[in-house]
Amino acid sequence: MVKKANRKQIAAIALLVVGLVGAVFGIFGLLGGGNIEPYEARQGVVLVYATATAYYEDGSMEQTGATGTGWAIGKPGKPIQYIVTNGHVVEAAYAYPKMYNNVSGLVQVYYSAAENDFVQAEVVYYSPQTEKDIAILKLPTPTDKRVPLRLRASDSVKMSETAYALGYPGDSSSRQNLPAYDLDDVTITKGIISNRVSPAGVSYEAFQMDVSIAGGNSGGPLVDEKGRVIGINSLGAVDPNTGLSLGMNYAIIIDELTKILDQERIDYTMIGGLGWVPNWFAYVFLPIGILALAGGILLLAMTTQKGGAALAAAGIGGPKKSVTKGRGPVGKYAVLRGVTGKYAGQKFDLLQGKVVIGRDPATCNIVFDKNTPGISGRHCQVVYDANEDCFLITDLGSSYGTFLGNGKKLTANVVEKLSTGDTFYLCDNGNRFVVTKE
Repeated sequence: MVKKANRKQIAAIALLVVGLVGAVFGIFGLLGGGNIEPYEARQGVVLVYATATAYYEDGSMEQTGATGTGWAIGKPGKPIQYIVTNGHVVEAAYAYPKMYNNVSGLVQVYYSAAENDFVQAEVVYYSPQTEKDIAILKLPTPTDKRVPLRLRASDSVKMSETAYALGYPGDSSSRQNLPAYDLDDVTITKGIISNRVSPAGVSYEAFQMDVSIAGGNSGGPLVDEKGRVIGINSLGAVDPNTGLSLGMNYAIIIDELTKILDQERIDYTMIGGLGWVPNWFAYVFLPIGILALAGGILLLAMTTQKGGAALAAAGIGGPKKSVTKGRGPVGKYAVLRGVTGKYAGQKFDLLQGKVVIGRDPATCNIVFDKNTPGISGRHCQVVYDANEDCFLITDLGSSYGTFLGNGKKLTANVVEKLSTGDTFYLCDNGNRFVVTKE
């Protein structure tokens, strides 16, 4: 009986190993797979129509607006609820009502104008053309009429790389008989990335390109050869004397968008470094992994004696002793992680005690360079409170302030509670951190 049980345990462990390997490859497929042809990215593209209407005392009214392109973000396989476009596309509808009492704004997202299929959207983030020129729209309900497009980190984009712009350029639409403004009407143009620059008059970085775009392309996605979004089409250079295009256009780099999405806590899909993994990995290896794991657990459970002794011996199920380290349980660490700036991607264990951030190496655990603008000698401190299961942050009288993710400025020397996943930044978004458990 002992030998038979041992054989079952060995088989169970083998199944568990196979299951773990299959699950890992399947997850790789989910994270990095899904490469598509550039034109297939039109499945995430919509028409954005924004208007502002002024009402006068004599009963008359005047309307102005703009038409642009938007595209969906979110998680693969799930309905989408957020659309990205340019700030200047929705400027009249969003900004004018805040400036004038007699003006109302309306932003509509069209799936098909021919079928009168559209919804009214809410602008949940707006930056004017002279700043980031990005707007994020929230649909009234999630929809599967479009799919979320995957994003690609800007630093991975190489100069001379081929790129494609998708959208509804007005020049193309005006030359059609009864344009439908649906998926089949999406126009695609091709070119190369020429440079990465900071255009004059704005506060964002952009890819300079020779990809052709025109009025109506604004806000549309710029994708690579695998259909991954690398930029937001925004503006083109024109001859000041003739007004003609110089064939030199710009797309906002995608990193400018992801900073905003992180701040607003809006889901998106970034391919990271797994773009080489084929999509079918998810469909083949993930089911194999799940079945093998289930079989291994079941087989191991069959060898259990006296209330799960075998399971406990294998490390699966059964009562476990609570082992602590510092202030919390091993395997569930309270962590401070850098999101942007010098410490982006780095993690600091809050179970070891308080963390002080600043420029003074004698008193700070996280030390910024002496000449870092906006950071004080002792800027702020973060503590994990195991009893309350929360994080505590205190501004230590910094000169330029400590801010929560929602923009609230902390009062000096007053403790503020944070929950898992909350973010904060020092001076500006260039030095952002998040508190979490991992």
